[in-house]
Amino acid sequence: MLSDTFKYISQFRHAGHQVGRKVGDMLELITYSALNHDPEIGRRINVEPKLFGFSDAGHKVEFVVCENPPEKRNGGEINDVESIIGFIECKKVGVEQTVNQSFKRNFTKNPNGQGFIIPFDTTIPITFTKTANGKQGIDIKIDQEEVVITSNDTKSLVLREALQPYHRIITAVFDDGEFAVIGNDQSLRDFGKTLRSCRILDIYEIREDFLVGVVNECLSGPQTPEKAKQSSFVALDVRKRRFGTFDLRPNESELVSILVITEFAHWEQKSRNMIQACIDYNLVVPDELIVEAFIDFEQQFGADFYSFISKDAYENNMDVSAIIDNIVRKRDGRIFLDIADRVTKSINYRDGNLIIS
Repeated sequence: MLSDTFKYISQFRHAGHQVGRKVGDMLELITYSALNHDPEIGRRINVEPKLFGFSDAGHKVEFVVCENPPEKRNGGEINDVESIIGFIECKKVGVEQTVNQSFKRNFTKNPNGQGFIIPFDTTIPITFTKTANGKQGIDIKIDQEEVVITSNDTKSLVLREALQPYHRIITAVFDDGEFAVIGNDQSLRDFGKTLRSCRILDIYEIREDFLVGVVNECLSGPQTPEKAKQSSFVALDVRKRRFGTFDLRPNESELVSILVITEFAHWEQKSRNMIQACIDYNLVVPDELIVEAFIDFEQQFGADFYSFISKDAYENNMDVSAIIDNIVRKRDGRIFLDIADRVTKSINYRDGNLIIS
């Protein structure tokens, strides 16, 4: 499955990669706000320090909660892991867009930049094998004036629209098996269903004799095993430095390792198993919270809203902190879905410990 966050940010088209990178930053802002929601945690946060483990490797983690308020709020190094009560890492694994192999075989790479050479009136076939009606697909033909899409089975007309600069055609299959062709003036946002798979034709340039574009396959987070390994090693390394063992300690309260992730639909089972075997708490910020925050930022700051999504802006811009804090406050800090029991929880300070409940 592909995440609802991807459905939202795909509308930004050529800025989508830039906005996509900001999903991880938004996850960190929401987590930061949720930690600040408990004032006692807020007083004890060290933001992005380097935390040292048994291996003497320094791990840059998003947040460390110290036993006492740290002298330095941002950065620095923490060698004395006896002085902390928990640490939080944030990981986002988005959709990876890679060139469709069939398209790559049939079209020539553009020698002067991104994309491939697409001669006018050439057929671009796109087919999905697993839809509600079995194998379904389309043929796309583009001339100097219009885009014509027909069914590659019945040859009936599916869509005809005028060719526009930076034209985009999306083909998608949703969780109920519905196959959809989404034209240039539409978006994945127009569909309320969960997205199973997706291919996108993007036209980068319209030349005199040809087009420059690409058909991308949208893959649901193939990087999750690497993210899982990274997070797991940090938890193991720091635990070994503190307690002399890599093993999880039941009902840990002295030093709590927490991984916060979003776009959880992209995490395959082996990656979920890995983090649950190594990290005390694995929490999910649901896609709808990330999307809500993006919408609020877009409304508040306009087209350049993604430049405001940073920890520095959260700490120094009252408009930014107001948006994020409001999202967390109206849920009373309970924004994290615990993947162990599927219960929504908050992170709190109690009697010198971090409590997730």
